[in-house]
Amino acid sequence: MKRKNMKTKILSQIAALMALGVATQGCSDNWTADVGGEGEGVLATSSLLPTVTNEEHFVEEIRGAQQNGRSGGSRASINLTDFIVEVTDAGGAQAAAWTYGTMPSLPTFPVGNYTVTVRSHRVNEAAWSEPYFLGTQSFKITSGELTYVDPIICKLSNIKVSVKFDKKLLAASADNGADFQVTVTSKPGVSLTYTVDETRAGYFEAFENLETLSIEFTGTVSGVKETVSAVLTNVEAGQHRQITMGLKNNSNPSPDESGNITIDKGGINVDFSVRQEDMTANLQVEETPGSSEGRPGEEEGEDPTPPDPGNEDAITFSSATLDIEGGANIADEFGPGVQDAVVKIHSDNGVRNLNVEIISDFLTDDFLGGVGMVTKFDLANADDTTVQNNGYTLATNLRGLGFPVNEEVVGKNDLDFDITQFMPLILKKGDHTFKITVTDQDGNRKEMRLLIRQETDKM
Repeated sequence: MKRKNMKTKILSQIAALMALGVATQGCSDNWTADVGGEGEGVLATSSLLPTVTNEEHFVEEIRGAQQNGRSGGSRASINLTDFIVEVTDAGGAQAAAWTYGTMPSLPTFPVGNYTVTVRSHRVNEAAWSEPYFLGTQSFKITSGELTYVDPIICKLSNIKVSVKFDKKLLAASADNGADFQVTVTSKPGVSLTYTVDETRAGYFEAFENLETLSIEFTGTVSGVKETVSAVLTNVEAGQHRQITMGLKNNSNPSPDESGNITIDKGGINVDFSVRQEDMTANLQVEETPGSSEGRPGEEEGEDPTPPDPGNEDAITFSSATLDIEGGANIADEFGPGVQDAVVKIHSDNGVRNLNVEIISDFLTDDFLGGVGMVTKFDLANADDTTVQNNGYTLATNLRGLGFPVNEEVVGKNDLDFDITQFMPLILKKGDHTFKITVTDQDGNRKEMRLLIRQETDKM
């Protein structure tokens, strides 16, 4: 009974907000708020909508580090709540600062030009498993007007470095590389040391004028204590430099054309190869020349080429009542007491993420924010700690509307995506789309778009 009452209260709040929207907006699409005093305007912070590029990659990395009890950070996943939001004026002076979880909905600023910056945390010079994300957006405050900004994309803004040791190199050690060490240095006094049992990635601050990272390997190979130095050049924020230590196939190799690595000359028998990923894009990969010996985790003769994108067939969508093949579903034909609007989701490997985006001129973030809702959310990682504008958490609001949340989603092979409760709320004529993206535990991903059409204006 308690859950039913909570659902009723949330729906009542949404209905009230809709009524307010009708009263204030009327039939005009050009309505603007009369906000702020003379010479002031208001920023609609709900429009910031920070997103992290390649979020799934970093979430899994951080989770894996913590499961091994070796994480350098405290975040088990990328939670925007603690992200730092800072507004600066045209002169660079700070005008406001909050955490994302405590950010006011409608802060007032004097007329002028501003920049809003969203960062994950205060960056460390070097740290384990601490990716640093940063995004910015410029905006202008106009007197008496409500200002919206474009969504802020937060990208990796430090340098990720990981180190692996080739099987053949380990075999050349009497104790499986127990004394192997690779020290990566960004500037004097700032370094991280990798051993054979170190599985974490290191993250280095991309401070101004940083162009190189120095590398030093020490260890006993074939009974001889070896020391090998190298330099990684052209380093910059957003890169992932994957260093593989292996046995050298030829003496004194020349630097590669891009200058990514230079090996000191000498009678050494240890070699480096470097693989570079651009973490600010869609994981574009460039392989730099280096050792042709087997990579860690690869057997002899194994194809090192990464597999094709995931198997979409491992995830399926179906519905007994809805057209999920791109056709329009008429809103008035669904709803409580009319007809259920349910998409059944099946995942062979269990669900990891269930991301939903509501694409609608009516159900916007500014509108839904008044009742603690948003247009983009992950049902597998819904915030259940931060209290929203209606007095409940986002997770509670989603549950109240009939969605499965968090433990009801993660790892499940079968679940229902039910928008029956949403149907009576779509009051504006036009098309309203729910984009559903499912990612399973093996990284397979599949997307579908559910189109809901309202044929008449009920406002």
